Order: sequence, then C-alpha cells, then structure tokens
Amino acid sequence: MTAEKLDVLVTRATVRIGPESEPEKLWGSGFFVAPGWVLSCAHVLTLKVGPAGVGSLRVRVRGHGGLDVRARPAYWFGGGTDPEQDLVLIRLTEDVTHTCVRLTDRYDAPKAAVTAYGWYSLPDGTPERWKGESVCNGKAHAHSLTLGPTVEIPHGASGGPLLDCRRGVVAGVVKARRSQKDGGLAVAATALRGFRHAVVVGPGEDKAERGELGDNPYAALIRAHDIWHQSAMGGGSWVKAQDGMVADGERRWGPRDSAEASALLARLPEPDSPVELEQVIERVLGDEPLWQDEVAPRDWRDGHGWLYDHKKEGADLVSLHYLRVVAQLCGPQAPVPAAELERWVESRAGKLPDHERALLMGVAPGAPAPWSDAPRAQGRRAHPRGSDRAEDDEGPVVAVELEPDLFRPKDRFHWRIWTWIGGAETVQAVDEDFDGEGVSLADLEEALTGPLMRTFGQLDGERRARLEVALPVEHFGVDARLWQPRPAVRSLRQRPDERRFGVHRQVVLRSLKRRGEPASVWRERWRGVAEGEPKALYVQSEAYARRTLDEGPPGAVPVLCRTPAESTGSLSRAIAAGYGVALWNLKAEHPHGCGADCAELQVRADKLLSSAGRGTALPERLRTLREDFSLAAPDTDWVEHLALLYDDPRRPIPLCDDLLESP
Repeated sequence: MTAEKLDVLVTRATVRIGPESEPEKLWGSGFFVAPGWVLSCAHVLTLKVGPAGVGSLRVRVRGHGGLDVRARPAYWFGGGTDPEQDLVLIRLTEDVTHTCVRLTDRYDAPKAAVTAYGWYSLPDGTPERWKGESVCNGKAHAHSLTLGPTVEIPHGASGGPLLDCRRGVVAGVVKARRSQKDGGLAVAATALRGFRHAVVVGPGEDKAERGELGDNPYAALIRAHDIWHQSAMGGGSWVKAQDGMVADGERRWGPRDSAEASALLARLPEPDSPVELEQVIERVLGDEPLWQDEVAPRDWRDGHGWLYDHKKEGADLVSLHYLRVVAQLCGPQAPVPAAELERWVESRAGKLPDHERALLMGVAPGAPAPWSDAPRAQGRRAHPRGSDRAEDDEGPVVAVELEPDLFRPKDRFHWRIWTWIGGAETVQAVDEDFDGEGVSLADLEEALTGPLMRTFGQLDGERRARLEVALPVEHFGVDARLWQPRPAVRSLRQRPDERRFGVHRQVVLRSLKRRGEPASVWRERWRGVAEGEPKALYVQSEAYARRTLDEGPPGAVPVLCRTPAESTGSLSRAIAAGYGVALWNLKAEHPHGCGADCAELQVRADKLLSSAGRGTALPERLRTLREDFSLAAPDTDWVEHLALLYDDPRRPIPLCDDLLESP
C-alpha cells in the first residue's frame, strides 16, 4: 500500500498551468515544492510570450481537490537558453492548503525505475492527468537526465515531477520528449541549486509582492520545503509513505531520519560557502569529495546527501557525526537551534549499537571521526573552516636510531638522528653520539631533547615533522610519545610546542632490524596496508602468534593487547613476517588472561582500522586521538597507552655509518 499511497501524494502535488483568463487551457505542468511555490519548466511560459514577457504573465494553477488559484512567475533559473536552465518558480498569490512533493537530498541520479507525472490534453482539449513509467538510463552534462524508450512524454506534461521509485523521492522535473528518439528528458533536482543566481521576474519593485526569497532563493526554498515535511506527519505524510518503501538493507538511516535532520538543519544559518561544506564533508567521510561546480552542495541539506553510500560504517553513523560538526559550527551564531540539533543527534544515537554510540559521542564535534580517513593539520586543533590539509604519509620525518651498546648492559644506547624531507633519496644523518658508555633508557629523553629540538626547528613548517624511534623489539615499551621538550621560557603557561611530543606531532616506533634494502615480504605487506583496506589481526598471546601472523592476509595489522614485555616473541614474529604496521597496549596487565580492557581494545582497533582507507592515515589519526585525550575529551581513555609500529619501507634507515653531515 505504501507505493500506492506515495503515488496518490505525487498526483495531489502535481498541478496544471495555464493562462489566468482561460480556465481549461493547458500550457504545461508543475508541482508544489514548498508552501505557495510551484516548480515547472520555464519553456512552459516562455513559449507563450517569449523570455521578455514572462514577468508580465498572470497564470492559473489548478489541481487536486478543486484547487484553482492565481499565480505569477517569480524566478527563472539562469534566464538563458541552456536546457538545464529550463526551470521556473511560480508563486501563488493567495494562501491555499496543498501537498508538497519531497525532493531528493541525494547528489546522485536515480538508479533505474522512475515515474513521470503531469497533465495532457484530450483530443477535445480537456485537460487530463497523465503518468508514465520508465527508467533513468543516462545523464548528460551536470543536470540532464535521459529516460528510456518505454515512455513517450505527451505535450503538456513538461514541468511535472519525476519520481525515483526506489527511493520514494522526486529526483527531477519532466522536460520533454527526445527529438526524433524514444524516451524523454528531465532536469535533475540538483539543478535547483542554481537558483542562488536565478533571475527575478515579476512586476514592480516590491520584493514582498514578487514573493522574494531573499539573497539565496535556493536555501530559502529548500528550507521551507524541509520544515513543511517535518510538520506534515499525519495520515497524508509523504515521509511515512516513503519510509514504508525503503528496502530493509537501507533502514539504518531512513527517510524519517533524513526528514527530521533536514528540518533541524533548515533552522541554522547558511554555510559561508561551498568550500566550507566541502571541508566538513571531507572530514566526516575521510575522502575528498569530487564534484562538478554545477552540482556542488550549497546548503547543509545538500552536504548530508553525500553521506548515504558510506559502506563501511553506514549512513547513520557518518550522518550523525556530520550533524554534530554542523551544530558546532553554527552554535556561536544560533545557539538555540544548534543545541536542538545536538539533542536530536544524541537521542538518535541511542539507536546505534553500544560501541558505535560510545565512539560517536566520544569524538570532539569539530574533529574528524577516528573511523574516517580525513587528515588533520598537525600541531594544532583543526577546525572545519580551516584550509590546511595534511597528506597522510607526506612531509618531513625525523628518525632516532637507538643502537644498544654491545659491551654494556642492554639498556644503554648510542644514537643517531636521520631526516627525510621527501623520498628515500633525501635521507641525511644530522647528529649522533656513538662515543662513551651510551645513554640509559631513563636518560634518553633528556639526552635527546636538545638535538631533536634543533632538528625539528630546521624541518617544521606548515606540518610538524614526524618522530620515528627505531630500536630493538624488546624495548618497544619505550614512552617516546611522552617525551617533552624543555620550556624555552619559564612560565606557568605552557606553549603548544612544549606539550608532550605525542600530542603535537606524530610519534611512531620502528624496528632496528630493518636497516638497508627492504625485504620483498616487507614491501608486499606494506602495499597491502597502504593501498588496500587495513584489517585488524588479533594476536592474543604468543601461543597463537606464529600461525596467526604467518597466515595473515594482505592489509592485516597485528593488534596485541599485551605489553611488549609480555609479547616480545609476537612482535619479533610480526617483524619477521613482514608486517610494517602494528598496534599494541603499553600498560595492560594479564594476571588472569584477557579481560574487558582487551575486548575494548579489539573493538576500538577494529573500528579504527577497518574504516581506514589506507594505513598511511594511522600516524596522524593516532596523534589526534592522543591530543583529544590530553584535552580530556570523553571516551578517549583507551588511547592513552596505545602504541604504533609504522615501519615504512619507502624510507628505510640506511646501513651506512659514513653519511654524517653537518645540520
């Protein structure tokens, strides 16, 4: 019954347009998109009077339930002859009760089945309703949709709605039959975004008289549309009918979720620009959104339309994160509606599985989610309005090579500092200490602070150099992430660059065994992580390490819940098996085997890795999590003792001892 109900609602919202003075004359079709607003094709009017005469037209709109009301053209998209600019907005001159269609909030075209609605004239000239079923079988330019040969659009149907039958929303405006071909043409609903620059038509200079929608007609129209659908939740609710059509596999973020979220977004200030929207979407999705300028999202609702097909987490999780980011952005300008949106997000998050809800609500709203690929600028809290973008694995690197002194206790080391500003060919040894008795682990931080700060000072620019510490596996419990530069000035106030290294720059570990030319197995496993989708590979104990690690698939990332002291054998096996990326807990104790903390680490690591587009995003993502923890962000305690092996074979530590150059 739901499809039939939706068919009735579309029919009720579809109107016929003709001259005010001739009640039965049919010029074309249209449909209600917001209270008092009819969308149609501009050629329905311009064919009668020409472009110059559109503003003086007086038309009559007739439809369901004896609707018969006077109207006038108000906006003409583009004012040109381009087929994609063949849209007009018609304003009713009196208030009447009517049904509105629900416009798609997606950016993509219908996948297959569509139904076109409109009016046509019988042989005796009597107007009659029409609909035709077809398929959307192509797209031309930014907004032109082609319809299959199963439908022939009759004269008079131009301007009617094109229903996406699979999603239950109107995806376009019926335009015309195809010249000398079967099928027809339609204008995609995304073309409405062009009404930001629509030509205002109509008599007089009084904006109220002309039904003016303000400086951004598109935003005003689509917001009125969304608010109307939130209020129309009774028996004739479009959203209720649409909700019954959606397949079970798509139900996690349903039509009602979308409609309620869109109405809340409609009460917020408009985005500053499409660039701001792009940055928000990129941070939430973890991918740079690629679109033509003509279809670029213009309002918060449009940005939401890019989130549906996120296969890894599902549209609900990414949509809720997107809404939190938008609410935070708009909070200073509109605290009341922004707070209302945040409350709705928190309530809707209650439908998520427990671990997903905890993950979502623990993310700082202005930060990218830990499941996303979105890069963040190093060394400062990134903001969605910012323009800085850090590439995952590019930028300068400082590596500290810690060589055990063979003639003294194993906890004493000599050190050398290497740098890269690009690929392997840019390597330089800039400082070292291979004299004397070496430095103990306890004294490493103090001994290296001066040399490291000098080196960072030479390399840091827009991005802070990553710190890589290469040492034997049995010392992988080193707390390099907690190293802290000495204050340049004694003060009660700590400067950002005096925070612990793990907070304001990437800090990772490397295996000292991997010096010189990388082994093929190391390269192969690295490609699996860097180019594919990294997947968590749990190594619960050394008893299972050999079989688990040797059989690990490409893209596998070992996750160890035991400390390096308890899992030295597992870590050594991982290195020998070619793994270049691994995660482990630095502090967990196991007096009675694995417990709740281990289970939480597995869930967190699985989410972190399975959603990463590539393993090269992990150093920066871990840094941002550490920064969030340092700022007491909720639900981040699990990351405090998380360590990362990040051994990039594209930048191997050289074997040579004679490369020392003055810095």
